[in-house]
Amino acid sequence: MLFEVYQEKYLELFETQYEGVHRLEQAKLRNLACFFAHMLYTDAIAWSCLKCITLTEEATTASSRIFVKILFQEIASNLGLENLVKRLSDKGSEDLGIK
Repeated sequence: MLFEVYQEKYLELFETQYEGVHRLEQAKLRNLACFFAHMLYTDAIAWSCLKCITLTEEATTASSRIFVKILFQEIASNLGLENLVKRLSDKGSEDLGIK
């Protein structure tokens, strides 16, 4: 586990990077998604960082949709699909707006 200060900074970094993901080229986009997927499935950062993602056609760009796709593919391949569904269905998922 990371120190709480680092966790907070990485949560801020996730939001900042997600907002600027449209400026990244494909390889950097993939690396960034894999990095944050690793942080999530190892519980190094809280899953509440996903609150900044709004999946609508108006709120996303092609790059942000690719980022989310790679992020969840990496999490699913490392956690397993059943564990991912459980994790998203946890009582803490209300913070994410997931029902």
